[in-house]
Formats: sequence, structure tokens, C-alpha cells
Amino acid sequence: MASKFNRFIPTFIPLIFEVLRHFRRDSAHDRNIKKFDKSREQLSTIEHLMVKLEKNVKDQRENTRRFQLKLLWWLAINSAILIAIAVKLFFFM
Repeated sequence: MASKFNRFIPTFIPLIFEVLRHFRRDSAHDRNIKKFDKSREQLSTIEHLMVKLEKNVKDQRENTRRFQLKLLWWLAINSAILIAIAVKLFFFM
């Protein structure tokens, strides 16, 4: 049995070197990918932009609500003035 295994040793030596070469190249490639992997940075940037967008949306809603209140008051005052003018014109001549 040992003689059969000794016969295959010269065949396995290049195979072992080839496997080691591929393993070393793959590990170097993985290290390079980790160096240039910016997905966490991009996700944090996207999260930051979403927070800013949510803040802007809240501000716009508040501005819209204030504008609606101002417009409602303006319309109410104008309506009261127009009613007063109509009453003055038609009833107190």
C-alpha cells in the first residue's frame, strides 16, 4: 500500500503548489475587496440623506400648515370686508 502512495507523490506535489497558489491569490483578492468595499459608507450616506429628507418633509408640512392658516384668515377677513361693503352699498344709501 505504501508503494502505491509513494508512486503518486510526484503527481501531488504540483497539485499542492497549484492549490496553494490559488488560495494565496484568492485571499489577496478578498483582502483587496475588503479595502475597497464602500458599501457601509454608502449605506450610511443614504441613511443620512433619508434623515435629511424626512426633516425637510416635516418642515414643508409645517410651512404648508402655516400658509393654510394664514390663507384662511386672509379669506375670512376679505369676506367680512366684502360683506360690510355690500351691506353699506345696498342697505345704507
